[in-house]
Amino acid sequence: MWRGGGVVGRALAASCRPRPPARPCPRPPPPPGPEPPRDLALPNGAWSDAMRRQYRRLLDMAATGAWRRLPSYRSARHHLRAGPPPATGTDPPPAPPGPAEAPATPRDTRLFLRAIDGDGDGFEYAMFLNAAERRLLCLFQPGPHLEGHPGLTHGGAIAAIIDGTLGTCALAVAGRVMTANLSIDYLAPVPLGAVLLLDGRAERLEGRKVFLSCHVRSADGDTLHARATGLFIQLDPAKHRAQDGEGGR
Repeated sequence: MWRGGGVVGRALAASCRPRPPARPCPRPPPPPGPEPPRDLALPNGAWSDAMRRQYRRLLDMAATGAWRRLPSYRSARHHLRAGPPPATGTDPPPAPPGPAEAPATPRDTRLFLRAIDGDGDGFEYAMFLNAAERRLLCLFQPGPHLEGHPGLTHGGAIAAIIDGTLGTCALAVAGRVMTANLSIDYLAPVPLGAVLLLDGRAERLEGRKVFLSCHVRSADGDTLHARATGLFIQLDPAKHRAQDGEGGR
């Protein structure tokens, strides 16, 4: 009878001994819930003292109740969930409870573009709406990525902020709209980092047409940098609902 000596025997004996229970593999903690949407129209570290000073002035106007500050999130879904912003304060309203957010789709858009995510690199702005007067004020500080001629803001960037101002005003007046015409007179160059105040107004409505005007001034009011007129068309609600039902095609 073999008694199991030597190296092989010791290995066989060791394999017969009971083994300690296996330790469970450590698992990473569960991922946190979705981060609250960031309001891109709030002060950040890139805002100049002049931009912050004008922003506080507009907040004081909003405290009277006639004006209200408009948030600007990355996605239109956050605008729809958040509802009307408060008249005062700097924090975005909390989103109401609801189902988990659906994944982003190509149709999700911001109220107005930031275009460049780095604070201060592109469009820094804050919008205030007076619905009764059909008027919108937009405080704007252009960043270095909007440069045209050295040290000056590109005319296309100025056109974009004008279009955003008038489009948001038209949206408040007539609902969903599209730009049909935008005419701009450029009167004085805009240095990068300057603080501008855009004053957009809905002048009249004719059927589905919304006619608007805009003046672009330095925040102190001393310089008129541009003036513009715009025509926006209210989307046909019935046709737009049908397009939504077909996935927007």
